Amino acid sequence: MLLEVVTPKGTKFSGEVDEVTAPGVRGEFGVLPGHVAFVSALKEGTLTYRERGSSAKKSLTIGPGYAEVSGQDKVVVLTQSADAAG
Repeated sequence: MLLEVVTPKGTKFSGEVDEVTAPGVRGEFGVLPGHVAFVSALKEGTLTYRERGSSAKKSLTIGPGYAEVSGQDKVVVLTQSADAAG
């Protein structure tokens, strides 16, 4: 599925992933290909993802924002900031 992480300064990540985990305001949630569509507010925290075909997870530290899961294998994260974690 396609993951896009967008900030006011531009796109921080855009690529095909097999898994996404995000810090929702009501708790952490995970998204896999084929997930049902929904929108969630995000709190500041760590967004993790696994790029397609890789077993290693990567992380971004994100600010507050929103995540839209399209139901068509696309996840868009709109956030105030996003930087490589660690």
